[in-house]
Amino acid sequence: MCIIVIKPAGIKMPATTTIENCWYNNNDGAGLMYAAGGSVHIQKGYMALKDFKNALKQLEKSIDVTSVPMVLHFRITTHGETAPGNTHPFPVTEKLPLLQMIKFKAPLAVAHNGIIDIKPSKKDISDTMEYIVSQLAPLYQLKKDFYRQDAGKKLVYNFIKSKMVFLDGTGRIETVGDFITDNDGILYSNSSYKARTIYYNWDLWNYGANWYECSYGKYMTWLTEDDGYIIADGNILSADYYLTDRQGNLYWYDMDADIAVPIDGTLYNHEGQPINGFQEEFAEYMVIQYNKKRK
Repeated sequence: MCIIVIKPAGIKMPATTTIENCWYNNNDGAGLMYAAGGSVHIQKGYMALKDFKNALKQLEKSIDVTSVPMVLHFRITTHGETAPGNTHPFPVTEKLPLLQMIKFKAPLAVAHNGIIDIKPSKKDISDTMEYIVSQLAPLYQLKKDFYRQDAGKKLVYNFIKSKMVFLDGTGRIETVGDFITDNDGILYSNSSYKARTIYYNWDLWNYGANWYECSYGKYMTWLTEDDGYIIADGNILSADYYLTDRQGNLYWYDMDADIAVPIDGTLYNHEGQPINGFQEEFAEYMVIQYNKKRK
């Protein structure tokens, strides 16, 4: 479904963990836009989290990211290809090639969260792109400030029935639909900026309800025997079906309960060297059960 993150001028950037949560929950590509020098600057097409984070670091070297209004977007594909050119944000224009530019400047740009009931004219473009080309761009030509007017935003919402943000070259931000304002002053189009949380798991095979209370979790990477082997309690174990977190801690996976159980062990590669097998791009959120013993 995607998520839009709106950082007004004067507000600090989202925490790294928030950006990671947005990516892990919406990982079909990311992009950003910010207003500076009378234009909206679009940078997008980041198909890996590390590339997006690197882009943010580079941006911090060239501008004062706190002082400028900025919008981040993390995509989940609903229509069209999962491709750099189909990531958000987009300039408001009827020229499709400009929508697919991964670096561009425009007087007005937009990002969308939701599904629009519209049939794309080309199979490789998204519903948002079709809506911009066929409706938003003509509306912008007709009335340059439509996105600032209540009637204009109502007209947009009545068609898209979802959420949208406009940013213009003056730094003005206008939203369509309901956004969440967090304590950090940042607006989010939905709650997927938070880590996914599972509170309980069921074991149904015992014809009863065995509850495992789980109040904490981490992002982890699954390990396989290709990663190496684990030494735990003096035993050598295949790495298959074990997990590791960013700090290199190891976990056994309880398949019945769908939880990660910490173990005291070390992962070694096949050359006998201790390693950290965590890979950020393949991490997923797992609930941890601390008071359960490995079978």
